[in-house]
Amino acid sequence: MENWKKSARFLWLCNFIIVAAMTMILPFLPLYLEELGVMDEKALSVWTGAIFSAAFLSGAIMSPIWGIFADKFGQKANLIRAGIGMGILTFSMAFATGPWMLLILRFCMGFFSGFITVSFSYLSRITPKDHTGSALGFLQTGGISGGIVGPLFGGALSDLFGFRPVFAVTGISILLTLLLVIYSIPQDQPMQSEKGKQGTFKDVLKNKQLLVLFIATFILQAAMLSTNSMMTIFVKTFVDNQENLALLAGFAASILGIATIIGSPYLGKLGDRIGHLKMLPVVMFASGVLFLPQLWTDNIYELYIWRFIQGLLLGGVWPAIQTLIYKMTPADIEGRAFGVTASCRFLGNLTGPLIGGWISGNFVTAYVFGFAGVILMAGSVLVKFGVHDR
Repeated sequence: MENWKKSARFLWLCNFIIVAAMTMILPFLPLYLEELGVMDEKALSVWTGAIFSAAFLSGAIMSPIWGIFADKFGQKANLIRAGIGMGILTFSMAFATGPWMLLILRFCMGFFSGFITVSFSYLSRITPKDHTGSALGFLQTGGISGGIVGPLFGGALSDLFGFRPVFAVTGISILLTLLLVIYSIPQDQPMQSEKGKQGTFKDVLKNKQLLVLFIATFILQAAMLSTNSMMTIFVKTFVDNQENLALLAGFAASILGIATIIGSPYLGKLGDRIGHLKMLPVVMFASGVLFLPQLWTDNIYELYIWRFIQGLLLGGVWPAIQTLIYKMTPADIEGRAFGVTASCRFLGNLTGPLIGGWISGNFVTAYVFGFAGVILMAGSVLVKFGVHDR
């Protein structure tokens, strides 16, 4: 029992560092693109969405392959390969000479990404099933805590020192995290060594309930990334003090995480007690509804309030989805199932910023929040009627 708790604590710290590092660039990416020569407002929205999405496209392609890798070599090896690739390529972004170079580096980074999803898979594999929800809820607070610190730290650093040093700090931070993985997290057993029969991706895709949960994963990420990627552009439309724009937009992203830290452990335990299947559609629908007031917000403090309330509920969505996927997946296809889960996350991360950029460039940036709310509510209905107890 103590082994999984100890691993959960170290993974919490790893996820905190990784997410903090990766989200440092969120507040100032549009401003960095302006420095690289993208000045037209419509082009800025499109480039921002495309660069956000580039890593997720390649990540979606590679995740099933990394799922096979995990079944053969274990998830600890998967964590190490993700950290090496992400760290080196993020560091290289400090030397980008134009938007195309930044786009290419982000695309290449996606081939090695997936650290967060792999950490959830690792912890799911070693945690007793009756504690899975609370363990994953706890682990999520690590990433969310990093998501709070990252945008604030990145926004402040970029205001003080410029944009390029932040990419260097990000890459180095990710590489240093590998020391925690290598020396503090036990090696998990590859699935092939535990099972005589090895499942296939066909076995994963034949499971209709898993398919619904994969779709819910896609919808959740598309909703979150469509709004997060356009946050700086949205805040810019009604904030008078443009000098602190990166910091204000960074806090708009962070306030959601503060609330998620409060709500996530409680909702994880609640799901373990009453059933994640009962809880998931409710919190998913309510989270979607709370996107809608943000559509009409024209005051930064009002935006902070709505995002805080929303974060209290959003903390229960991702751990519930992950727990249900784990409980409904046969042991011989666990790695492949989590590979498909990662692909769906990446596809959502890819689609969300592209749609957000298209909406912002062609209509009004605020409409992105309406899009996010509607698809989350639709996803909750799909889960309600598409997933049932086995």
